[in-house]
Amino acid sequence: MTRYDGPGVVTDPWAGYCTATLTRDAAIDDGFGETWFTVRAGEEFLVAESGFGTRELLDLTPTGPLSFEVPPDPETGDRPLTTSCAGDTDVTYYAAFTDVAVYADEGMTTKLCDLAAGTVLPDDGSGFGFAAGSSFSLDGPATYEVSLNAFSPQCGGGERGYISVPAIEVHGGTTWIVPITAITGPR
Repeated sequence: MTRYDGPGVVTDPWAGYCTATLTRDAAIDDGFGETWFTVRAGEEFLVAESGFGTRELLDLTPTGPLSFEVPPDPETGDRPLTTSCAGDTDVTYYAAFTDVAVYADEGMTTKLCDLAAGTVLPDDGSGFGFAAGSSFSLDGPATYEVSLNAFSPQCGGGERGYISVPAIEVHGGTTWIVPITAITGPR
């Protein structure tokens, strides 16, 4: 199993999209009130759309982009970061961060297409997201159903497909990171 502990670095081909740079260290909550990991002042991350109208940051791990939110400063209410994009003029893109084989069925018997790492297309407005399938193990790959969005035409016109996602140890815990997500970029 791959292990990843950071730090946040935006690599090519992602440098032309919206990024955020931390202006101070910030603790990232694990969702249960405990610190999962800490992002450091000067680290740079891609900016992503969560699908719920909020912005998240992406840490680029070897298996895909790990999304997280930076908490606001308790005194000012501002998030401790600067961004390379204006926010109101950004465009949403759909991106593949690793080479991904997409299948028509959860059993992965009928291949729809292969998406190459670094493939980015403008969001087609059909929505984006993923859901865990029934094939799941504690330390092996898991099957996920994903929205194909802008990748639909190259995947036989389907709206959804299935992918295998490897387990990765990130910041001390095992997780599965779907390598396809929405990011933002300048118009």
